[in-house]
Amino acid sequence: MLKATLRSFLAHKGRLLLSALAVVLSVAFVAGSLIFSDTVTSTFDRLFASTSADVTVEPKQDLKSSVPTGATETVPAALAGQVAKVAGVAATHADVSVQNIVVVDSKDKSVGPTTGAPTIATDWYLTDRSPVKLTSGHAPQGAGQALLDADTADNKHVKIGDTLTVQAQPGSFKVEIVGIATFTTTNPGAALVFLDPATAKSQLLGASDRATSISVDAAKGVDDAVLKQRVAAAIGSSGSYDIKTADEQAKSAAADLGGFLDVIKYVMLGLPKILSSVLPPEAVPG
Repeated sequence: MLKATLRSFLAHKGRLLLSALAVVLSVAFVAGSLIFSDTVTSTFDRLFASTSADVTVEPKQDLKSSVPTGATETVPAALAGQVAKVAGVAATHADVSVQNIVVVDSKDKSVGPTTGAPTIATDWYLTDRSPVKLTSGHAPQGAGQALLDADTADNKHVKIGDTLTVQAQPGSFKVEIVGIATFTTTNPGAALVFLDPATAKSQLLGASDRATSISVDAAKGVDDAVLKQRVAAAIGSSGSYDIKTADEQAKSAAADLGGFLDVIKYVMLGLPKILSSVLPPEAVPG
């Protein structure tokens, strides 16, 4: 029996080698997929925890009654001024941050990441919590100017003076890269495009009087939970707005991203099975 088994193995050395290679590749593919998704998730978790404002006011999400349209949910930008009058508020800002965009270069090639991380366009507004700093060039001034994060610029060979096209929900527009911003924290792998605040509102949201959220900084000694209650009392928390502390906002953002990354992870884990349905068994790693 042993001789017959060995004779069979030796007679099919190629198939045996391919089978062994398939096992090794399958294990490596699964392990790599899990490590990649876990690493990206933990990186974004740390980023959200370190950059979230003390209190954030966002549009209330009502999934039961709303029909997805692709439009970005917004709040009135003037709400920042109203919240600024609440006791215990040190500063407010009407934020603009949009993820459902595409950015391409002059050859119509995407400058976004290929890892599943998002491409984000946001307004240029630095605080102590900002994850980036300006390292070359100058801040964007008016329509037609933008900053790009350093890692994306390096990976996609974009330099100051180049022109990119931003494809946002209200329409497409061109920007000249006038500066480079470098991450001061761990780079989560996203591509970041920064516009000046007025341009971000008009070209990303299609309205100069809207924002995606309001960031609220607490005065020294004021607890986040206490400030949340005061803001809620001033603007109402059961109507059009979701009001969250820094901890709540970080957890919510991480949960939203986690759902997206889970889809990427399951697709990657299922790839060997998909390949097995279209390729010969000897050519499939798993």
